[in-house]
Amino acid sequence: MKLIIGKLCFSPRLLTSLLALVFFCLFVFLGFWQLDRAEYKRTLFAEFETRQSNGAISLDQDKIKQLKKEDMLWQSVNITGQFLEQYQILLDNQVEQGQAGYYVYTPFKIEGSEQVVLINRGWLPIGNNRQTSPEIVTTNNIVDITGVIKNVPKTGMLLKEALPETLGDTVYRVQRINIEELQNLTGTSLLPYIVRLSADSGHGYRRQWHAPGSGESRHLGYAFQWFAFATVLLVIYLLLNVKKIKQDREHG
Repeated sequence: MKLIIGKLCFSPRLLTSLLALVFFCLFVFLGFWQLDRAEYKRTLFAEFETRQSNGAISLDQDKIKQLKKEDMLWQSVNITGQFLEQYQILLDNQVEQGQAGYYVYTPFKIEGSEQVVLINRGWLPIGNNRQTSPEIVTTNNIVDITGVIKNVPKTGMLLKEALPETLGDTVYRVQRINIEELQNLTGTSLLPYIVRLSADSGHGYRRQWHAPGSGESRHLGYAFQWFAFATVLLVIYLLLNVKKIKQDREHG
């Protein structure tokens, strides 16, 4: 293909053009995908702020019956009940400040109800030996706790189905939080969401929670990078394939 514009000749090779087009489209697609992610984070944070501004509600049998799951996400709650300490669920592969560890989940039976909700009590380091359980603090009385309702956390793709590992009489290590699987393990009726124990509530471990949607600026930065890559690619492509006609004749 050859295109002459004034004293300039645009004559790219077919293979070069196809490669440039593929990567240009890929970079633009990734840029818009990051913009979509940023918009999602922005919406999520707005929803979080709205639910938080409503104040905490008491999670009891009536609230469970009245409100749908979608209406309760990111809602602050007060709960009275008892930890079922005979079931400690350690979610593996959780890193805090470069240190490997677990999020500790414990079923919590709501007082005056047969319903049980899974509580994320915070983070614990693995320690020197992965084959032994970290030190677990137990609470065997009726207690009041506060937290925020969240969706069940998502994990990356598992190469194979990983069954819970036993690290002690009451401690189980899992690669993902699967409500149905944990219901079978604990013999309880778990609610379809989890509660993240608030940083100022007792009966937990290290908690440095981030607000949902707090990564919006990161996605905007990634979008800028991908669009910049697309622009640089286009400029390089044009510079390599546009020549002055006079230069072409001298070298001909």
